[in-house]
Amino acid sequence: MSTLPESFSYLTLAVLALVDSTSIGTLVVPVLLLVVGGAGVGAVRIATSTVYYLMVIGLFYWAVGLALAAGALPLLERFGDALASPGAMTVYAVIGVLLVVWSFRIDPKAIRKRGGDPEAGARRWAERVRTASLSYRALTGLALLAGLAEVATMVPYLAAIGVIVDSGAGIGRAAVLLAAYCALMVAPAALLAAARIFAGRHLDGVLTRVHDWSIRSAAGAFSWAVGIVGVVVVLNTAPTALAFLQ
Repeated sequence: MSTLPESFSYLTLAVLALVDSTSIGTLVVPVLLLVVGGAGVGAVRIATSTVYYLMVIGLFYWAVGLALAAGALPLLERFGDALASPGAMTVYAVIGVLLVVWSFRIDPKAIRKRGGDPEAGARRWAERVRTASLSYRALTGLALLAGLAEVATMVPYLAAIGVIVDSGAGIGRAAVLLAAYCALMVAPAALLAAARIFAGRHLDGVLTRVHDWSIRSAAGAFSWAVGIVGVVVVLNTAPTALAFLQ
């Protein structure tokens, strides 16, 4: 179905993974774990707990993505021609435009104008982290909760699954691509965890600033993610849609 060169698809997947790396589950919560590890707890224990959390949420994302890809592949084989028709491309283009419009609607400035608090969700996660930071069982539950909470809003990941399925990859290759995507998605937080081991408490100031920034920017990051996905969809479908409408 796809008319994109494979190199562009890989670049798109990498961009989407890096956008996904700024979500609450993949950045805010890990940074909170590194910051609120608890008094008297060594840097290695704090970093290990954070990496464990990242492994669990990464595996959760991979499993969900593989299940969605496995369900989409038979549909693509059966309805591929219809899904690639000019009419379908026009629908996709409209969806892309709606995503861009929605991204402005959920921008933190727009939320504040409506009297809302765009940082409220991130602050609630801070409380959850404080109660789960020292137990691996609680960390497992925290990671699964974060993954489940983001299932309904994993717009970049859904777009990435679409790119993979659209490229004609079989289920085996899809599994590998999704694993690479999830690894890149958790890489920034994993690098912070590694830095925590080597720098110890000397990294507290930096992590606190990153934590404060991530709390402030979580809603904005999601707004940007939705907008980027919308733009990618429009760029991939607009030529066909315009030709069809003309």
